[in-house]
Amino acid sequence: MPMYEYRCQECGEKYEQLRRMSEADSNLVCPRCASQKVERLLSTFASGGCGPGGGGGRFS
Repeated sequence: MPMYEYRCQECGEKYEQLRRMSEADSNLVCPRCASQKVERLLSTFASGGCGPGGGGGRFS
């Protein structure tokens, strides 16, 4: 299951949740104020590579 990041439009709380992809935007409730005005944020992710500085090569 992927981790999604959300922000409440009422109180500004940012939080993460593990959710199924098919349920990523359904039945969202803020854990701080219980508002249903929650938006999913675009999250960044890290990845390692095999090139210089990627940490995955055999010459690192």
